[in-house]
Amino acid sequence: MKFLQETLAERVLLKPFIETTSKGGIIIQRDERTQAINTDKGTIYMIGPSAWYDLPQKPPLKPGDKVYYSHYGAKVIKVDDEFFIICNDRDILLAYEDEAINE
Repeated sequence: MKFLQETLAERVLLKPFIETTSKGGIIIQRDERTQAINTDKGTIYMIGPSAWYDLPQKPPLKPGDKVYYSHYGAKVIKVDDEFFIICNDRDILLAYEDEAINE
């Protein structure tokens, strides 16, 4: 399936962060849908053409960037055995790099 970027409008399409193994090496048994619903981290897959149109300057985000998002405002969809998140541009809270995260 091919996503049409112009139909996203002010929304952003994300690939949710799904863990299969914990940091300690333990295999996580939760199914991917449950993890996709319960996460608040993801990678930008596609940005709609009207995203952040009302800001004086758009944030310097691009596909491939890792972000935190408000998962309560997001919609989880499954396409060809992959999960995606659709959220509004304002639901993107913060971009990050792996080295900066200390959980």
